[in-house]
This record gives sequence, C-alpha cells and structure tokens, in this order.
Amino acid sequence: MKKNIVLIGFMGCGKTTVGRRAAAALGLDFYDTDEFLEKSEKMSVSQIIAKKGRRYFEGAQQFAVMNLCENEGCLISTGGNTVADGRNREMLKKNGLLIWLKASAETVYRNTRASHNRRPELAGATVEDIAAMLAEHEPEYSDCDITVNVDGRDMEQIVSKVLEEIKKNTGIG
Repeated sequence: MKKNIVLIGFMGCGKTTVGRRAAAALGLDFYDTDEFLEKSEKMSVSQIIAKKGRRYFEGAQQFAVMNLCENEGCLISTGGNTVADGRNREMLKKNGLLIWLKASAETVYRNTRASHNRRPELAGATVEDIAAMLAEHEPEYSDCDITVNVDGRDMEQIVSKVLEEIKKNTGIG
C-alpha cells in the first residue's frame, strides 16, 4: 500500500490513540503531527503557541505535514486544527485516505475536561462552546473519504470500525 491513512478530527476524539492501535494492528509506521512538532521544537504544542505565536505554529504545522506526507504506506494522526489550513488538507489528501473521527460536543467535553493544560483552547469551554467550535470546523473535517462516528463507542470499538473501513477502502488489514 502506497497511500497513507490519515486520521482527522477535533481535539479529544481519539486520533492519536486510535492511530497507534490501528497502525500496530496493520503493521504500519505511525506518525502524529503534534508529536512531530513537539520533538522538532522541544516543547509542547501549547508552549509553542504561547511562546512563538499562532502564526509560527501554523507554519511549523505545515512543515510537519509536508515532511510526514513524504512517507508512503503509513498512518498519520493530525492535530485538531491541522486540516483547517487548506494547504495541509490538500497535502494530506494527495497521497492519503482521510478518515474523520467524528465526535459530538458532549464526547469532546467528556474526553478533554481533564486535559486543559494540553488544550488551552478548551479551558473553561462549555458543551455549547465546543458545539460552536465543532460547527465551525465541520466543513474542513467533512472534506474526507470516510467518517467514523466515535460517540457511544469505546476505544476498541472505534479502532475496530477504523480497521474495518481501512480494509474496505484499501484492501489492507
């Protein structure tokens, strides 16, 4: 398989955890855009944004996507805002099967309420605030090949559904 598998979706929908497990099950290399950035910059994503600014972060994110897209036949998990940038989305789509892990505002709230240090954008956010953020990003996420709804599923069920969709759409698995 030369095409990459790319997981997209909002913060807290499980992209990194699902990605690691699915990649292991398929015997694929796994890459995470946020982890790539953190390793390159030697600081967390929230620290990069706080110390260097959002504009710098967006440029660094493009660099990460460009580098990771050079791989073939791997699984890439993206940061929650990665596909908000049309150039990132196009690079990922060019050689990738995009899978949107779609979560409701309630699911995102439940999954992120203890991780506001890592996700300052969600600090103090209500379910209604998250719903508004999701609605704003939906057009970017819906520009995908496959949608997997994560609501009401545990991690094993989500990974199983993602693997099923990958097999159906690529023949691997």
